[in-house]
Amino acid sequence: MSKKELPNDKVIEEIASKSERYVEKNISKILVVVLALIAIVAGVFAYLQFVKKPKAEKAATELYMAESAFMEERDSLALNGSTNNLGLLEIAKKYSSTPSGNLSHAYIGIIYYDMGKYEEALQELKKFSASEKIVSPSIERLKGDCYVQLDKPQEAIKSFEKAAKDASNEAISPLCLLKAGRVYESLKDYDNALKTYQTIKEKYYMAPEANTVAADIIRVESLKK
Repeated sequence: MSKKELPNDKVIEEIASKSERYVEKNISKILVVVLALIAIVAGVFAYLQFVKKPKAEKAATELYMAESAFMEERDSLALNGSTNNLGLLEIAKKYSSTPSGNLSHAYIGIIYYDMGKYEEALQELKKFSASEKIVSPSIERLKGDCYVQLDKPQEAIKSFEKAAKDASNEAISPLCLLKAGRVYESLKDYDNALKTYQTIKEKYYMAPEANTVAADIIRVESLKK
């Protein structure tokens, strides 16, 4: 802006005066908005402290009993609960906004998979969410297993490869890649199968799977001829 374009003192005073008059005229409205914002912030804090936190704690207590039944392979009790304790199905529904409700979906998915209810298992596993590198990739891998059982090989490959990528460690990734390689073979996609097996051998050479994948590589190379 040039000096000629700069407002003079009189103009500045007029602008300031108009601003003051606007504030005075609308002070009630502005105050209402400010108070509303304060009330919203206070409400959120109160909700977190007095509603969400106690709810999460209660959900964790309920989940403990269901987890115990799950670990003991008492699947019906884990799913449906008892007279005194909620089961995983009810916890997932009643406490859906809590970590325990989220984790319940993973447990339910595992149980349904073991029961051979692959579609139901898949739907439950899809409801689970996490971002760390152990549980989340393991659940993604189980989704892949569901897809295999449901005869959806392309979806299975995507899940196995995603699990391997998300985990990016020797504890989980090699097995996920091995599963992906097997599915590639079932589709007679030997190029991608070979590429997948070689990744295990080269990138995860310390993993147990790396010791056995050599046989897979030899087999696929012979099938390509």
